[in-house]
Formats: sequence, structure tokens, C-alpha cells
Amino acid sequence: MLLPLVALPGPSIAQAIPVATASPISTGFTVPSLAGTLSYAVSASQSYSTNYFGNYGVNSSTNLSGDLAFITNSALYPFNTVFSGGRAWSSSGQSSYDFFNLSMTQGIHVQHWTLALSDSVNYLPGTATTGLSGVAGVGDLGVNPAQPGTTSGAGALPSQGVLTGFSSRVSNSSSLSVGRPITGKTSMNASGSYSITRFLNDSTNLSTPGVNNDSDSASAGLSHRIDARNSTGGSFTYSHSSFSGADFGIPEPGYSSQSASLQYSHQFTRKFGMSASAGPQWNNTGTPGSSRALSVFANLTASYTGKFSQATMAYTRSSNSGYGVVGGAVSDSVSFSTSRTLDRVWLCALTTAYTQSSQLPSSTSLPFTFHTTVVGVQVSRAIVRSLSAYASYTLQNQSNQGIAAAVDLFSGLSNVTGFGLTYSPMAIHLGHS
Repeated sequence: MLLPLVALPGPSIAQAIPVATASPISTGFTVPSLAGTLSYAVSASQSYSTNYFGNYGVNSSTNLSGDLAFITNSALYPFNTVFSGGRAWSSSGQSSYDFFNLSMTQGIHVQHWTLALSDSVNYLPGTATTGLSGVAGVGDLGVNPAQPGTTSGAGALPSQGVLTGFSSRVSNSSSLSVGRPITGKTSMNASGSYSITRFLNDSTNLSTPGVNNDSDSASAGLSHRIDARNSTGGSFTYSHSSFSGADFGIPEPGYSSQSASLQYSHQFTRKFGMSASAGPQWNNTGTPGSSRALSVFANLTASYTGKFSQATMAYTRSSNSGYGVVGGAVSDSVSFSTSRTLDRVWLCALTTAYTQSSQLPSSTSLPFTFHTTVVGVQVSRAIVRSLSAYASYTLQNQSNQGIAAAVDLFSGLSNVTGFGLTYSPMAIHLGHS
């Protein structure tokens, strides 16, 4: 990603901000929306934190990171990828670390069939919090990675996880989805996925770095387009998770869940739409003496996309694998993310999420509840056409009740402030669209 910097002509670096009739001004990295387009960015920053990863006092780190996104122009075999990664050199006794997040999706259109194969892999020093990379203070807040087939691991708006201390982990998720129209308005769809999380032995708690987990899921359903603005559907999903890596008596083979849901989506205007799905969910921990418990699955999302602004609000309730700190949980999460461009040279971004995670029904462990809040805000300003500066602030707060078997859990309030520069030239068009 650094090679294109060498080829820049000298006058372009000293170029003043152009007038309104010139090419777009960069206020940071953006994911391209046009087929056959590649975009990239390089950022250098300095961040200061208090109680970050549970480290007391004030810590500072120097960060170098990069972002890249690409969309092919093939109609039959579309492919897109999004990458974000870098390194943070820390001081004050805090560990330095690398981080990256890579997502790839390959689409295939064969006659009436549509297939999408996706894979997402990330390496992080702790629970993902804000921005495209999931690391606070590196300048990628407000990036909208929403592309067809993009997984949540690539920066979509996921439900906020339970925060941990410094505990490096590698996660990988692969999925395959298949769709086929039955009539002009009705389609059938099916998908399957497999994901793993593995913790490394560099955590703040060396004896218990985290709860490794393996998860798989499968779903099938129907969707029906009522008219140009309304769609509905239904699906059934089965998922299973197993755990290892921490000697806390976590039951094997883990837990399984089944959910049946109805979906409805409505497009109010060209820019504003919403979708909702809900239904019963049955969870079973597999612990001797435990029975299948009835819960509720829900997912509601409203989004707005304009020329200079975008916003997404979501509510999710579902069981999950426990984010590496417990052997399964049920979480309620509310999240909101927005960004807006002002006067063509300013970009303001905000993201916030609150999650309550509770224990899956079990006869062998004590009940617990986590309360997790993350708020991030970033302001960026263009300096010249391809160079911008930013300032960001991230707040993380977590409290818990009744913890009996949590691993490397963060507790308290943390603040991260970041300042930096981002070089992000105009997107490069490859081939013919």
C-alpha cells in the first residue's frame, strides 16, 4: 500500500484544497461503491488511553495502519474485499500489538441460481470496539463497509461484544449462501457458516487467556416481494457452539439453539428503509439436568443513506458464543452509527452501542449479567486533496453482576483519545464497468 506514495508527483503534495468544481476531496478512507474500483489509505497516529485493557494510569501508543477495498466489475462473478490492519507501538509498560481485519466475498450467478461464498478473518488484541479495524483511536471511524455479501467481521454494525483485557485472539468465519427464484416475486434461500475463535497466550491473565470456541449454523427460508417497497419472508436457523481452553467447568459439547422467525422490510423513500425479524428461539446448554429454554430472537434495523450523510440504528436479541469470556450468553444490544460531511472538507462520525449479556439457562453455574457501553466520535478535516487530519475519542465502560466463571474480563471505565493523519487518494478504476 505504500508503493503508490513513491510515484506521486511533487506538486500534488503541496496542492491546495480545490474549488467546488474539482474532484472530490478526501476526508479519510472510504469503501468504493462503483464496480471495478479500488481504494486505499495509510494512516499514522498517536493515541493516549486511561485504563485501556485494564492497564491503570495513562498509556500512549504510536500507530501505523492501512485500509484497502476492491470491487470487481464482473456481473456474473462479482468479488469484493475489505482490509484494515496495522501495528501499535505502546509505551508505559503496555504491550505493543498487531491487528488486522480481512473480509472477502465471491458471488456466482449461474442461470437462476445465485451463490455467495464469504470469508472473514481478524486478529485483534481484545474485543472489537469501534471503526473498521475494531481498534480505538486509529482513525477509521465512520467508514461504511456495506457491500453485497460483506460479513459483519468486516466492519458492519455488529452487536457489541463483552470487553476483555489485553488478550490476542484469531477469529475466522466462512459462509456459503444460495438463492433461487421460485416465481417472479418469491425466492428460496439457504446458508451455512462455520466460525472459530482461538486465544493466544499473551493475555493479562496468562493462565486463562480466553475460551476458544467453534460454532456452526445453517438456515433456510423463503422471501417474497409484495411490491416495490415491501418484502416479507420466513426462515428457520440452527446453530451449535462448543468450547475449550479454560478450566472453568464449561459444559461440553456447549450449547445449541434453534430459531424460527418472520421478516418484513419496507423502503419508505429511496434513502430511508427498515427491516425487522422476530420469532421464538430455543436454547439448550447440554448440561446434565438442563432443559431446553424458550427465548425470543429479534433483529430490527433502520438505515438512512444520503449524499452527504448516513445513519444506522439496530436492535438485536439473540444467543451467542459468549465472546470468549463465558460459555454462551443471551445478549440484548442497541447500536447507532452515523456520519456526515460538512462543507466538503469536514467529516463527523459517531458510533455508540449498549449491550446486556446474561447467562444461558444452566443448572451447574451461577447466573451473571454484563453491561457493556461503547461510544466513539471522530472529526476529520481535509488538508489537501488526498491528505486529512483527524481527532477521535472513545469511551468504554463495563460492569458485571454475579460473575462466577468469566475469563479475562474488563471492568470499569476506559478512555482513548487519538490524533493522526490519513493519506487517501481518489479511487482507482480498473477495467471497464
